[in-house]
Amino acid sequence: MLLAFMPVATAQAKVDWEVSSAVQLDETPIDIAQTQGGDLTFLLTDEAKVVIYSAAGKIVGTIPVDPSVTDIAVSAKGEQLYLINSKRKTLQTVDINFIVEINAGDSPFLGPAGAKVVLAVFSDFQ
Repeated sequence: MLLAFMPVATAQAKVDWEVSSAVQLDETPIDIAQTQGGDLTFLLTDEAKVVIYSAAGKIVGTIPVDPSVTDIAVSAKGEQLYLINSKRKTLQTVDINFIVEINAGDSPFLGPAGAKVVLAVFSDFQ
């Protein structure tokens, strides 16, 4: 009962901060989302698109979206983008795959030179 009448001590903390990076944007940002590891940053712009930046601040892709999208979120690894429309009360899930061109140059190949190739990683075996 005695503790209820004791004054509460307050402490003020100082904040140490510095700007770690800065990117010049071409469009006005509306919302931002980042993957868990910080590898990718997704920026919703007023031009009805999501611009995807690498950790180095370089644009790695863009996704056109409905102009009425108000917010975005991204899954931990960046494989899904969530588009939120507050006015329409809708949530869209967009699956994301990055297409990377691999220079095979003078490597030996079997089949047509321009054939599409899919690389699959099987990492769930024991």
